[in-house]
Amino acid sequence: MTAQENNVTHTVNVGDTWTALAFRYGVAVADLQAANPQLNRQRQPVIGTAVTIPAFQGEQMGVLARPYGNVLATAVSRNQSPWQLALHNGLETPYRPLLYAPFFAPGGATPPQEWPVGLARLELSQLVPQPGQALAIRGTAAGDEPVAAALGGAAMDSFVADGRWLALTGTGAFYGRRQPELTIQVAGQPLWAQPWQFEDPNLWEYQSLTLTGAAAAIDQESIRQERERLFAIWAQNSPEPQWDRPFQLPIRDYLEITSTFGARRSYNGGPFSTYHEGVDFSAYGGTAVYAPAAGTVVVAEPLYVRGGAVILDHGLGIYSGYYHLSDVLVAVGEVVQPGQTIGAVGTTGLSTGNHLHWDLLVNGVWVDAQAWLAQDMACWILAGWARPCEN
Repeated sequence: MTAQENNVTHTVNVGDTWTALAFRYGVAVADLQAANPQLNRQRQPVIGTAVTIPAFQGEQMGVLARPYGNVLATAVSRNQSPWQLALHNGLETPYRPLLYAPFFAPGGATPPQEWPVGLARLELSQLVPQPGQALAIRGTAAGDEPVAAALGGAAMDSFVADGRWLALTGTGAFYGRRQPELTIQVAGQPLWAQPWQFEDPNLWEYQSLTLTGAAAAIDQESIRQERERLFAIWAQNSPEPQWDRPFQLPIRDYLEITSTFGARRSYNGGPFSTYHEGVDFSAYGGTAVYAPAAGTVVVAEPLYVRGGAVILDHGLGIYSGYYHLSDVLVAVGEVVQPGQTIGAVGTTGLSTGNHLHWDLLVNGVWVDAQAWLAQDMACWILAGWARPCEN
């Protein structure tokens, strides 16, 4: 078998740095990078892509860390021989100081992966996300120190409690295909970074809309003020999830879905420069609208654009909105339960017919509520928070 025939491919997950892959497959970092050339040699492998492992001979399990101290202390903490650990890491003596150098301790049943200092066992809600989806990262924390996380430089909502860490965000429907940098940093520790692959299916719906009469004379200042007020509400983060079961559809009796999240829109022959930020359900006026999950009512009133409106805070920076209602049946401050009637379908506000507009925001970003349901994100998040998810 030639060397080329002995190569294998590996799908990169979070924590699969060049150093971690080198220890896992017994290959030098330089050989790995030579088999996977890129312009920036300091950049880590991209999460969700495939890399070539040259001269594959097998895998070894173990733990990779960048500890402060010495090999002896690490060996004692892991109940292993300090001399064997030194040998595995190419050290002449176990008494050499370790100053944030990569250190591999073989053994166990899991592959070595390199986590941010102070966090462990990171998991992604999806390996290769698409634009418009809600995203979450969960892991375990060594303490309760604050953790900062960002995607492509945009801060994520981050929560630490009882040894668990969770970060949440979303991307807009125009996010496209790209490889943004995911960065994580526990307070007082070095910055950790790894790029993440996003794919765009480019199956978006395109809608050409013509506005006439009163609809064409929209009060742009009223639109701006409404959005400004709502974004101030959506920026608030309560630290606990209020739901305890999967989210459900907010409407049971509807005619059809007339517009999906992310549908590109052109007005009066203009460019497709905006997109639909929610899901529209065509339904008869007066049809009941239900809370899809437990939450606290933070808006319950008529708005200029959205008409009769109800907005629910579900905790952890997750909000859902219900618009163009003919009747609002809850009050601000009320805690609602899943399946509770919160309003009725109407055509109030800037609307051309009876329908329910339902939207969902995570970290102040509109995301696809249908994808949220399909991926069972509510239960995935609760699992990271060590909470049961009832069915």
